[in-house]
Amino acid sequence: MNPPDQTSVYEPPQPQRGLTAEERIAAAEQQIAENPEDQPLPPSMWRRFVQHAGIRHVLAQANGYPVVIKQFLQFCLILIYPAWVFAIVAGAVFYFVFWVLFWPVRAWMKTNKPEDYEKARRI
Repeated sequence: MNPPDQTSVYEPPQPQRGLTAEERIAAAEQQIAENPEDQPLPPSMWRRFVQHAGIRHVLAQANGYPVVIKQFLQFCLILIYPAWVFAIVAGAVFYFVFWVLFWPVRAWMKTNKPEDYEKARRI
């Protein structure tokens, strides 16, 4: 005679456990270590400038505080938002100037040391 089955007809099977955050991070790091070429490049600096100039990013700086303090911080951040946008635009201008100024160095690195050039682009 066969032994009785562990699950009853009326009980659903136990759900499988998902991965914890540490296990997901370890799996992602292992995948990056195995195939570093397959990983997408990070967003360009210009895209980061646009994202950081957005009001959502500025207001998100107050996240994590209690409600009243968060509202006060968001009010203050809204007041300084024009200065924040000016700082982002000024930073973009300086970035562009240095990008043009150091173009010969990047071109030399790209032709003479392509491995180091790709590593530097992924930082």
